[in-house]
Amino acid sequence: MGENGHGGPERSAADLERAGRAALGRQVTVQAEKTRVEPVNGSAGAEVNAAPRSPQEIEADIERARTNLAATLDELVDRVKPANVARRTSEKVRAQFVDSDTGAPRMERIAPIAGGVVGLVVLVALLKRRGGGKKKK
Repeated sequence: MGENGHGGPERSAADLERAGRAALGRQVTVQAEKTRVEPVNGSAGAEVNAAPRSPQEIEADIERARTNLAATLDELVDRVKPANVARRTSEKVRAQFVDSDTGAPRMERIAPIAGGVVGLVVLVALLKRRGGGKKKK
C-alpha cells in the first residue's frame, strides 16, 4: 500500500483538491496565490485562498457534497412521485372550492360550475328528446 493508505501512489493536497473539484464538475485553474473556480451551469465563480488543505479536509468536502447530492436527489424523487403529485393536485383543486381557514364551501366559485353542469344536462336531454323521434332506416 502507498503512504496514503489507499493502495495508490501518494498524491499532493493540490492534486486531491483538483480531483475533488473535478468530481463536483468544476474546472480549476491554479494561479500563484489563489485558485479560480470556473462557473458551471450558470453558477457564480468564486475565488478561494489556495492555502494547503489536507487530504482529509478534501475528502470531507467531497463527502459533504455527496451527502448534499443524495439529499437533493431524495427530495426530487419525493416531488415527482405520482402519489405525491396527485395529492398536491387534489389539494390545489380543493383549495379552489373550499375556504382553507373556515372549511366552508366557496359558493361564489361553486355556483357557476353547478349552473353550467345543470345547463349541460338540460341541453343533452333536449337534444336526445328531439333526435329520439326520428330514426333513420
